[in-house]
Amino acid sequence: MSDDLYKRLRSREVLHRAWGAVKQSGLSSPSDATVSAIKLYDEDWVAHLERISKRLRNGTFRFDGEEGITLPKGKGKGLRPVVMAPIDNRVVRRAMLEVLQGYGTESVPRRKRWPGIPEIVRIMDTRTSVGGIKKRGVPHGLSLIDEAVRSGKCWFVRSDIKNFFTRIPLVLVNNFIADAVPDRRFTDLFEDALRTNLVNKVALEERNHFILFPDADVGVAQGSALSALAANIALHGFDEQMNGRGIVCIRYIDDFIMLGPSRAKVMAAYASAKQWLRSMGMDVYDPTDAAARRAGKVDDGNIHDGTDVLGYRISAASRQPSSAATAAFLSKCDKLVYQAKSEMRRAAAGKSASHVLRYHQAMVMLHKTIWGWSQAFRHTTATQVFRALDQEIERRIHELRKFAYVVTQGVPDEVRRRVMGVHLLSDTAPQPLPTIPPYQGSVEAIVG
Repeated sequence: MSDDLYKRLRSREVLHRAWGAVKQSGLSSPSDATVSAIKLYDEDWVAHLERISKRLRNGTFRFDGEEGITLPKGKGKGLRPVVMAPIDNRVVRRAMLEVLQGYGTESVPRRKRWPGIPEIVRIMDTRTSVGGIKKRGVPHGLSLIDEAVRSGKCWFVRSDIKNFFTRIPLVLVNNFIADAVPDRRFTDLFEDALRTNLVNKVALEERNHFILFPDADVGVAQGSALSALAANIALHGFDEQMNGRGIVCIRYIDDFIMLGPSRAKVMAAYASAKQWLRSMGMDVYDPTDAAARRAGKVDDGNIHDGTDVLGYRISAASRQPSSAATAAFLSKCDKLVYQAKSEMRRAAAGKSASHVLRYHQAMVMLHKTIWGWSQAFRHTTATQVFRALDQEIERRIHELRKFAYVVTQGVPDEVRRRVMGVHLLSDTAPQPLPTIPPYQGSVEAIVG
């Protein structure tokens, strides 16, 4: 198994699967730079993956060239540390995840499936852990909450784990993998994959931002294909200890909610959770912290009075999108409308060469945004919220339609078509024929 595991990592089957996942994620990124980089990589993806396989086979692959950047979370919410990794790094990390957790089903050929590492599969099978798990997620967490409430566990306390990803103990995670995987080459590479070595560390330190990132010994880069796995390994003991004795603790990576039959039981369990996490160098929020409550970091009470969890506002059996999720959704729609109006204005003035977000493209993007959001919140029971949001969406559609009408009044047909986003054949830039180098051999060689 030892030799087969490392071979599997660099196999075409695994690397192709890994690239497929990285590509899908990259193309849905809000970053134009990320989308462009993925598209460029995709033009010669087979050669890129063959190069990765060769470097893995030769033992020359390195997780280098990674840069730390800080993005604002929102007004007054601080900064979000993000590690920008080269695509090769992302592919190899994803490939390692595929090998560890397994892939394929019984319905596919044997060569296209792999059961994964038993110890990792056991971690992934933890019933109350619903984040970063294949075929499990927010709906499963909601179902577990509903199950607990129906069994009489109506009192709750929930919290984020403070600065969680920068506090994950790498020694614990690496030791777990070393015990589970009898392949030194694989486990050594896994340690390298978890470690954060930023090329711009000095610049981050000058701005006092490096403290936001993991260091070489503690913490995992948020967004890495292995970060959720590391989180679930680190908190597997937490999941086991915090469930039982009348308490249900449901965790989505670094957010958890505890439910029980009384406030006293729940708060006692929360005190135990706080003590357990402190032994790991982690901490949670105090329910009496007014600022943390306002920020949605912590909450407690009776579920019938409502709380925000997993993006939903839950009140007993009622579920609807949280106000924060709704506000973020409408803000995304507003951004699309603003960008489309700007692009249509430029097209009407003859200053635009982009076809990305004119009228028709904006409508398609708006549809995709609305559809995607509706699927994320398809377990909503308060359908009147959707009806109210449909009215807000209709107002934005009307705004786009009206703007397109105004900027195309009295303009030639070709300008109107550019604003609408339908390509004019006459706008096609002429391209010269390619230059073909002369034949280097002799005429006799051709006819002979």
